[in-house]
Amino acid sequence: MPLNVYAPVHPPCRLCGSGFEHRQRAGEPDLRTCPTCGQPVRRLVVPRVNSPKLSRPVSVSRARDAGFTVLKRTPGGDYEQP
Repeated sequence: MPLNVYAPVHPPCRLCGSGFEHRQRAGEPDLRTCPTCGQPVRRLVVPRVNSPKLSRPVSVSRARDAGFTVLKRTPGGDYEQP
């Protein structure tokens, strides 16, 4: 379920402050009033979070070069340094 951000039409509100987050199904209409105080609200457009794209696949040698400790899995399910 997406998380939408709403702000009061006449901020700030003593109960919901400058805004609040509300989970709702994708097909549901936007809220018109705050569920806490009943004041009219409007939905804010929040930019999506983008993760950086990897330019090349991660390799064990690149991980070591970056300072990470690379562990090897043993047949017993434990991890040890090779």
